[in-house]
Amino acid sequence: MRKKSKNALKFTAGIIIAAVTIWLTFRNTDWVQLRSVFSNARWGYALLVIPALASSYVFRVYRWVTLLAPVVKVSRTTATPPLLTGFMLNSVLPGRLGEFARSALLSRKTGIPFASSFATVVVARLFDGLALTGLTLVVMTAMWNSLSRSVRGGLIAAGCGYIAILFVLIALRKWHESTARVLVFPFRKFRLDKIATKIERLLLDFANGLDILKDPRELFRVSVLTVGVWLSLCISIIPVFYALEMPWSWFYPPLILVLAGFGMLIPTPAGTGTIHYAIGVLFPAITGIPNSQGKALAIVFHATQFIPVILAGLIASKGNIKLDEN
Repeated sequence: MRKKSKNALKFTAGIIIAAVTIWLTFRNTDWVQLRSVFSNARWGYALLVIPALASSYVFRVYRWVTLLAPVVKVSRTTATPPLLTGFMLNSVLPGRLGEFARSALLSRKTGIPFASSFATVVVARLFDGLALTGLTLVVMTAMWNSLSRSVRGGLIAAGCGYIAILFVLIALRKWHESTARVLVFPFRKFRLDKIATKIERLLLDFANGLDILKDPRELFRVSVLTVGVWLSLCISIIPVFYALEMPWSWFYPPLILVLAGFGMLIPTPAGTGTIHYAIGVLFPAITGIPNSQGKALAIVFHATQFIPVILAGLIASKGNIKLDEN
């Protein structure tokens, strides 16, 4: 009951944040101009988002199978439904609950410990964070003179944070027992031995899912697949500019992904509101495009990126149910 109440509280908070940020985004909107942007749109181009978006998820599946290989051999057909179901849940629920769901679904199908399965998800997300850091550096290089000192500092700090997490994971993989002991030392210091023992056991199971970090060849393969994921996502944004008849520069797609990534850090369902604010308000402020075009871009970007994933996840979740029944 306590867990359900906590989840309900998170969901309610996410809805409130989404409502507030939606209001902040559209409170000063010129609705006549926004309708004009939509009425002149060439919606056929928006359909071109789907192949590029689908390609990004194909790369994600291959990457997850590669990360799982040192723990257990999993086929792409086995990994795909949990992955799509997880991303669907991420798209409708706040707090990245889909990451836990896809780990649990895969553990139930393959029998591997949940902590090991979840470790591979964490590593995948870490590579995504490093990719976003790389995109941030690209955007900063292209727009350095137009960014404020505080924005530059924040982006650099975020990149350093991802790199620090990578070093902790590498240490946990290479010196798993000693690293686990160091991480639980504060609990033992305050004589919380039972909690420390449980956490240490989880960390050791978690370390088993980090086996990929010891093989340079597999690391390179995961890195290439991660580039495929994010290059596909960048390409998936370009048709939206053509659909809305908006001029664009080569660094606009990575900038949108970086802003959307920051928006997703605040837990709202599908990034609703926070992504709209990041792209509808911050993107025009950074690039100088008209506000009406920025808000139209936010709406179409959000719809084209999340609705296909939700539909695919719903189909995949039915497949999960059928497999469980068998």
